[in-house]
Amino acid sequence: MSKKTPVAISFTGVANFLGVVGIIGSLIFVGLELRQNKKLAMTNAYQTRLSEMQQAQRNLAESGDLAELLVKRNTQGADSLTETELFRVRAWARSVQWRMESQYYQYKQGFLDTIALERTLDDIVSQRIYAEWKDLDLIERLYPPEWKTMIEDRVKNTGNK
Repeated sequence: MSKKTPVAISFTGVANFLGVVGIIGSLIFVGLELRQNKKLAMTNAYQTRLSEMQQAQRNLAESGDLAELLVKRNTQGADSLTETELFRVRAWARSVQWRMESQYYQYKQGFLDTIALERTLDDIVSQRIYAEWKDLDLIERLYPPEWKTMIEDRVKNTGNK
């Protein structure tokens, strides 16, 4: 009987050791899988961002009258637009806000890097998008508050309004 006990203990010890190795291996595999999924999610976020921007630019390019309205708003101000024209220009500007808000959300979730967000903030200032939103009374629509603060800080720091 004493001969069987050490063999039973060694089988139990080996089984426990293999179980622990299996658990550690599984955790490593899950960690690698999560890492790969995050990379895939980031790639998808960038692709979605680019696709949305391309589609928006394509829509603008294909809509001659919208382009004319935007030029009129840029040169003469929102007050120069008819009610219908103002409605269309504000709808366009709101869609730009939503796309940029979406980019901020993706950034906050870790799917876009700081460079992408900085480019968006730079565009808001350099392309006078903030000034357009101000002219169209859309500043209060900026959401979430942290995003609005980031935008306003960038505008303030560059001296453009």
